[in-house]
Amino acid sequence: MTILVVNCNHWIGFHVVNHLLENGMEVEGLLNDKEDESLSLFFGRNSNFTFYSHKRDNRYNLIIQIGQMEVPSAVSSGYFIALDYKQPEKKQATDLFIELPLLFGEWMPMTEKGMYINQHFIPFSSTHFLEHAIYIKDFVKNLMDWLETDDDHKKLTVIKKNQLEKILQIRDNRPNKDKLEQVIRHYCSFKD
Repeated sequence: MTILVVNCNHWIGFHVVNHLLENGMEVEGLLNDKEDESLSLFFGRNSNFTFYSHKRDNRYNLIIQIGQMEVPSAVSSGYFIALDYKQPEKKQATDLFIELPLLFGEWMPMTEKGMYINQHFIPFSSTHFLEHAIYIKDFVKNLMDWLETDDDHKKLTVIKKNQLEKILQIRDNRPNKDKLEQVIRHYCSFKD
């Protein structure tokens, strides 16, 4: 199974790629030139990872798109998932859009007191964070476990604005204090 992760050098993309590689998957990563490329160096030497090239066969079993980065038109897949904090204004040809919950984890934009999502600061002590945040590794593991289930379970439809759309909202976990402390220690170790 070959998986393309679009925006693989985003901090969420990093965790998606890392999880896939740890589970023996073949992964291609498409870099976002607006993001720092240093995260991609962590998996760039893994023999199951290659960077996307338009010169190869661009058919994938699965495409996972992080954020609103464009997917090359020459790319096709058996299943296409988009992950973002809000649905894009422009419709995409995805099989499933997953509205991201408030995720926290290593390599996210942050300070010792809080995190940033789309340039919006969210303090770790805020009610919003304490009630809604989910650790990135828990989210990615649950997402990948769900993807391995029968396809019939993935055909979710809801009515929104008089249209049928495939959508999944993953919410309702609470951040583990130990995981947050681990993320802050990680940030302090690597902030320079």
